[in-house]
Amino acid sequence: MTSSLITKKRIAKAFKNLLENQDFDKVSVVDIMKLANIRRQTFYNHFLDKYQLMDWIFENDLQEKITDNLDFISGRQLLKELFLYFEEERYFYLQLFNIKGQNNFYDFFIGYCHTVVEKIIREYACPIPPRNQFDFLAFHQDYHAHALAETIKSFVQKQIDRPNPDYFIYEISHRSH
Repeated sequence: MTSSLITKKRIAKAFKNLLENQDFDKVSVVDIMKLANIRRQTFYNHFLDKYQLMDWIFENDLQEKITDNLDFISGRQLLKELFLYFEEERYFYLQLFNIKGQNNFYDFFIGYCHTVVEKIIREYACPIPPRNQFDFLAFHQDYHAHALAETIKSFVQKQIDRPNPDYFIYEISHRSH
């Protein structure tokens, strides 16, 4: 592992630790770097701001745990891993889902959900008649990506129990024809 990646991971760990007890808006770069025991300027060698750090953590953690395995696991297993990941990282994502405005995490997260839903559609959905196929698939993918994002958000906020991946598989595969 390169020293740059190690530094980024130290910064990310400090950031996540701070978010367990503070709101996202209250966490500063100074706080992050103080906890990481690294000079403040080093933060800016790696990230523009805490929003870019937030995106990097999401992409890096998810890539390590899930995305790198997209070609090797089924859509059902991907959903199980995704729900488990969000359960393990609940405090961090609880903060991120509460961010409002231009740099909100939720809009960024929907893009990831599109990728997950696309994989599930490819694996489980029935063939679609060629007429209007593109329009229907685009609508279907967008609809279920938003549903998945909302479900995970509700799960992280403890409004619902851990979702059953089979329900998503069924909904996606049976609503696509």
